[in-house]
Amino acid sequence: MATKRKKKKTKKNQARVPFPALLANVLVLVAVLGLSYMWLCSRCDALGKEIKAREGELATAQKRLVNEQDHWSSITSPGNLSRAINRHGLQMGMPPDRQIVRVGAWDSSGRTAMLGRQ
Repeated sequence: MATKRKKKKTKKNQARVPFPALLANVLVLVAVLGLSYMWLCSRCDALGKEIKAREGELATAQKRLVNEQDHWSSITSPGNLSRAINRHGLQMGMPPDRQIVRVGAWDSSGRTAMLGRQ
């Protein structure tokens, strides 16, 4: 029995140029590394801008804190407190010494604050 061999049909109008697989792999690797580097740089720039914005917010909040602390300390000064008490018609005064409780150092063995009455 004779076996028929199939002939491979090759197109005669095409020329095959061998392209090295190693070169293709290197080019793909370079492209991937380049894109990764560009993504990393853009991400770092975006984070830097976000940090700058947050630092600005922090500086603004710290300025507001200082202003509010100054305002609170002026409101709670002894002169202003006595004026506010008089303005509202309150009968207030300092408590007698027997009503004052002074809290001392922390007693670590008993886990309580030491009270000293005078």
